Formats: sequence, structure tokens, C-alpha cells
Amino acid sequence: MTPAINFVVDRSSAQMARLRAVSSMGDCFERTPDLAAGISSHGDLCWCLQSYLILAEQGQLTVRCSNVLRRDAINVVHSAHLARIGGSADAFVVCARADFPARRWAHHHLVQNRLQAGAGATYLPLWPQPRLKRRNPERRGVERVAYVGQTFNGNLALNEREWRRAFEGVGVDFVVPHASAWNDVSEIDVLIGVRSFDRRTYPGKPPSKLVNAWLAEAPFIGGFDSAYAQVGTPGMDYIRVERLEDAVAAVDRLRRRPQDYRRFVANGVARGRAFTRERIAELWVEALSGEIAERYDQWLRREEFERARFHVLRGIGRVEVRSRAAARRIRSALGA
Repeated sequence: MTPAINFVVDRSSAQMARLRAVSSMGDCFERTPDLAAGISSHGDLCWCLQSYLILAEQGQLTVRCSNVLRRDAINVVHSAHLARIGGSADAFVVCARADFPARRWAHHHLVQNRLQAGAGATYLPLWPQPRLKRRNPERRGVERVAYVGQTFNGNLALNEREWRRAFEGVGVDFVVPHASAWNDVSEIDVLIGVRSFDRRTYPGKPPSKLVNAWLAEAPFIGGFDSAYAQVGTPGMDYIRVERLEDAVAAVDRLRRRPQDYRRFVANGVARGRAFTRERIAELWVEALSGEIAERYDQWLRREEFERARFHVLRGIGRVEVRSRAAARRIRSALGA
């Protein structure tokens, strides 16, 4: 039997008291809209709170949500949060890596890019954008292109101004919606997700922008991200570019050739069926009740070894966390 799953969030006791009245994603948006709004931008809410709410609604596993580690459960913790709290020799921890480093003292990892998967690490796609509003099927033509997401920390190649100026040349608007509107693709015709124009593959990044475009029924233009190629096929269900001029030309072709636009949408809709909330919930259940539950049983059987393992690896991990923090401070001081 699969033990209880405890999704650990980095939230205050007051916030946890409010969450106790929440039993589904719909509840979360109605009763705690501030926390619901953070699901798209806060790692612990995206990976832990959202997963708890969806799996609780599904009902196949015994799931809880708290702000503390539990001794009698599989604890799922976001990597950044785990680095802060450290963990405990008495708690079994699954680290949701997201965009952060692995934590070697964790007992298992969840990763968002297949290149990170392997022994002790399971690939799970991120959940689709909550309350996603698809492109309005009544829209005609290509008038508005958008990048949906954070524009800092290397998430968008170049800057907004350069993208906007480039698309002005072909009479198309380029927009970056506010975070509160990331779920609304109803008035957007093409979605952009290019991190750089240097063919970097970003082995730690997810395919979320591409998947959300498929589910929103809008063509997607991306870069050379490994995650995009893992789930899609360039030229079939998304367009891959390596220059800003190529992106502009691709949008112009979609505008001039409606049949190409419809083809990319249809192919994307077909691929998107593998990334619905229901399908990803199945993958979570398979992972938690399969290899992760087996690792938990192993942890229970060899208590002395696991305690020693935790203390040794936690010590090494503490040094790694401090070293990375020092490196960031040095880069900041140098203006890098």
C-alpha cells in the first residue's frame, strides 16, 4: 500500500489555516485567490500545492498538504525550500527540482526535463497552465504574437523592445501579458518561447510553454530547447528558429498561409492530448505508487544506513549551497 503523500509548502501557519478549507483547484481560486495566483510563479505552489489539490480531487492516493515534514509520509518538497529547511534524518524526502539544483540528501528527485532523469530521478511534465483560456476560434488572421512568462533571468532572448520593433515591420503586435493574464490566450494568435538564439539546449528547462500552446490551440515558435524536441517535432507541431528574423518570417508565413496555421494547430492539439491534467495525474500516481514507494520501503528497512547517509550527504549539500550563494554574491559584485 502506498503511504500518505505530504506536499510541503513554504507558507505561514496562517496561510495553512486558510488552505485547510480548500479541497480542489476551483476551491483554491475561489477561497484563496492570492495563493492561486502564485501557482504560476512560485515553485512550492506550482509543484506542491497544485499537485496536492489535483491529486486530492482525483482520489487515488492519500495526500496531505502542510508546511512541515512528516515522519510517516513521503514528503514532496521544492528544491529551493528544501535547501532552506535542510530536512531531517527522520523524514523521507522527494525533491522537486524544477529550475534548481538537485539536493543530494533527498531520497528521490522529480525532474522536468528528460535529460535529468535516471536512477533516483523521475521525469514528470509540469501541470498545464491553470484555467487556461484557449485562443478564440472566431479569430481570423495573425495580428498578435505573445511571450507568456517571466522576461528576466534569460527566459526571453533579447528584450521586449527588440521583439516589438521587429514585428512592427510586418504589421503584427508583440505583447507580454501581465502574470495575472498568463492563462488567457483567447486574443493571441501565435506564442513565442525562445530563450536564446545560440542553439543552447537548456537541459534543465521544461517544455511547458510548448505544451500550453498546444492546449491553447495556438502555433508555437521556440528555440533549440531539448525539452521541446523531447515532446514535439520541429516543423510538425512547432516552429524552431535561431534568429529573430526567422521568428518574424515564420509569423509572416503563418499569416499568409492559413493552411499552415491550421496544420500546426491541428498537430499541436493531437500532441497535447498526452499532457492534459488527467494524463499528468496518472503519471504522478504511477511514480508515487511505484518506484518512489519502493524507495520509501527501502528507507524504512535500513534505518541505520539511511541516517548515516542523510548526515553525510546533508553536510556535503550544505557546503554546496553556501558555495553557490558565495558565487552569486561575487558575480553580483562584479556586475556579471
